[in-house]
Amino acid sequence: MELLKVHPPFVHFAIGLSFALLVLELYYRFTGKQPDRLHLIFTLLSSLFIVGAAASGYVAYESQEEKLHKIQIFEVHESLGMFLGAYGVVLLAVRLGFERLGFLRKIFTFMVLFGFLAVLFQGSLGGSVVYDHMVKPWLEQP
Repeated sequence: MELLKVHPPFVHFAIGLSFALLVLELYYRFTGKQPDRLHLIFTLLSSLFIVGAAASGYVAYESQEEKLHKIQIFEVHESLGMFLGAYGVVLLAVRLGFERLGFLRKIFTFMVLFGFLAVLFQGSLGGSVVYDHMVKPWLEQP
């Protein structure tokens, strides 16, 4: 199976689920509702797809890394991807821990907001790598 074809769905689900988790987290915070199974499921799925996007990106583009490193923003994209992979694991760990350690709840809320913004930025970088530096030049060829 070509991992190049698996990476985009992981990325799009990571963005969508991170946004959904942010909305859910803010809703729970503003209404005073305690996190429940739905909250845990969205955290698990969001974390899973963030880690999946990082892993699939690393494996899928490893064979083309030499070409990709010629694109100036790719190194930022690659580094941020590795960071987000670890971030997804830590996010889930904080979510699992805040039921026992209440102070982690505030940290979790901040992490969800920061994580969504970072995933959104990462997606923008990836889109630029693909469309501005690969597809656009290919389309502009005579």
